Amino acid sequence: MDNFRQKASEAAVLLRSRSFLVTMLAAITGFLTLWITLSADAVYIRDNGQLQLVYTTRNTADAILSERGIVTMAYDDVDFSGFDLRGAIPEIEITRAFDVTLTTDEGSMVVKTTGGTVGEVLNANGIEYDENDMISYPPGMYVQPGDEIVYQEVVVEQSVEQEPIEHETEYRGSSLLPRGRTRVIQAGSDGERELTYNKTIVDGEVTRTELESNVVTEQPVTEIILQGTADPVSPLDFGYQLSADGTPVNYAYKLTDQVATGYSARSGAWGASGMTLSYGYVAVDPTEIPYGSKLYITSSDGSFVYGYAIAADTGTGLLNDVIDVDLFYETYTESCLNGRRTVDIYVLA
Repeated sequence: MDNFRQKASEAAVLLRSRSFLVTMLAAITGFLTLWITLSADAVYIRDNGQLQLVYTTRNTADAILSERGIVTMAYDDVDFSGFDLRGAIPEIEITRAFDVTLTTDEGSMVVKTTGGTVGEVLNANGIEYDENDMISYPPGMYVQPGDEIVYQEVVVEQSVEQEPIEHETEYRGSSLLPRGRTRVIQAGSDGERELTYNKTIVDGEVTRTELESNVVTEQPVTEIILQGTADPVSPLDFGYQLSADGTPVNYAYKLTDQVATGYSARSGAWGASGMTLSYGYVAVDPTEIPYGSKLYITSSDGSFVYGYAIAADTGTGLLNDVIDVDLFYETYTESCLNGRRTVDIYVLA
């Protein structure tokens, strides 16, 4: 009995000793470590490029990071591959967000991003850009911490404007009118052109305007005013010498007291001879004055001068001896002003 009490006392002393407690704690710790190791999963954590291997019994990225005391912010990107990879150690990759300054027409602001291109940063902040817009960096360039992206919206608008073309005024001297008198023989009217502009608008302000096209949609009509002078109607000049009274010095023969009327036709018309009609071309009886004959026509007193002319046309009144010569005018008004006149016809050749 005494021997048993002694052994029990020794055992109690042993249990209370520090070395025994340390030994037991170490054994328990080892057991727990072995148990955790055998029951935990291995996971790689890559935090902004820094890699570490951990063991965990957790199964979500948030729980694993919380267990390890790793804090992430709202804009950080956390990617977890999961535990379903056969034979591969899963990985949690943390990409830390950094600051980038974004400047628009509304001002500057600091935005968070985990990387990507300039274009992706713009899109992430609600900016849809196109090839016309101005951006401080190429859209495909990857951003770096501290970059300042300056974005300016560029809009190209097309506008069309109508612009009047002022008509010209032409004064023609003619002996059809008494000297000092004037008569409008062709009313003038303004034309119109269409101007197409391309306007470049940067952040709401027009910075450049370019003329793309200038198209005349309506040609102006020249106003022609006849002025009473001693000038001949015809612009032709055969170079014959004229006397002081304005008549040819040399000619083949002269027809006096001839009845002269006036006529006109559309632009580009031609006479019976096949010649195109304009000022200076006249209608005759070709049996008396052959086509192509060069003439000089004036009144006997010199108050009316048609001037040099070419026989190029004929008509019923001429063939029936109702009139002797029909003088061509490029406007109907002038032909009316001619009326019925008495003239002398100098046949030059």
